[in-house]
Amino acid sequence: MKKIFSFALMLLGGMAALTSCDSDIDSNPTIKAPTTFTINASPLAEQYIQLAAGNNVNLTWSQPDYGYNAYATYKVQVGLVDGNGAVTWNTKDGAPKFLTTPYYECNANISGEEISEALCELDGFKYAEDYVDQGFREVALRIYSSINTSMNAEVEGTGIMSENYVTFKHMAAYNAIKSPAYIYLVGNCTDWNTPNAGNADFYSTWRLFEKDDEIGSNVFYGTFDLPAGDLQFRFYKALTGWDDDSMGPQEADSGVDSEFTNNTFEGTILTGKKKGTWLFSGFAGGTVSMVVDLNQGTVKFVIN
Repeated sequence: MKKIFSFALMLLGGMAALTSCDSDIDSNPTIKAPTTFTINASPLAEQYIQLAAGNNVNLTWSQPDYGYNAYATYKVQVGLVDGNGAVTWNTKDGAPKFLTTPYYECNANISGEEISEALCELDGFKYAEDYVDQGFREVALRIYSSINTSMNAEVEGTGIMSENYVTFKHMAAYNAIKSPAYIYLVGNCTDWNTPNAGNADFYSTWRLFEKDDEIGSNVFYGTFDLPAGDLQFRFYKALTGWDDDSMGPQEADSGVDSEFTNNTFEGTILTGKKKGTWLFSGFAGGTVSMVVDLNQGTVKFVIN
């Protein structure tokens, strides 16, 4: 019978094996360029493991020989093993892409959520709605070590990838895709169609998105071809109807006279049942790029 292990068990095992790799050292040590280091085998490598948010995979390894007991930074790279034993590692722009969390000891409880995120990237899933369960597969993990400055810059000659990698023969990801968030542009340019779930397909082309490398930033970008005439609009966080998620320049449901200066308008935005609209009378028509920063409460519209 297959057994699916909770990562809580791994966490307990990891705590028992905890060994610190850092200690006080004499000032200004001579750093030796390391040539190799290895990861230890996991006792759960052959088990059926279902990744889950909030749980962990434990790994331990030897410290590279830096010539002293260095305070090193360790990063984790995830790969998928094919039927022939070849590993496809997660990369970005041709360079290794590591999990978000760094580690500073030779023992790490690695986030199951972060591993799942990496596996979703390897599978090519960009948006949560694209996800398809891939079942249990062989997953590889390896470690990159370096000594970093106080500004987190890698000291030249100290970076090294582990000479081996470890695999978990039967590991399953879940839908951990972090997609760019988005908001909606609603106005006379959208014929004031009701911003509700029934109009989701219509409003799919009237969205402003976070940038792919700025997920969670709460800053949204969009470019729209808008018709000539009086231009009037506001924004919505979600398609929940006219009231709850509306965002505009004021609370009252009326237009605020606005104008472009040198093809640019900059102003403020209020959130939460704010149904005011920006009103650009006599807009000549054309392509407008928009930036909505909900952290600062600002907007910027530029006629291209």
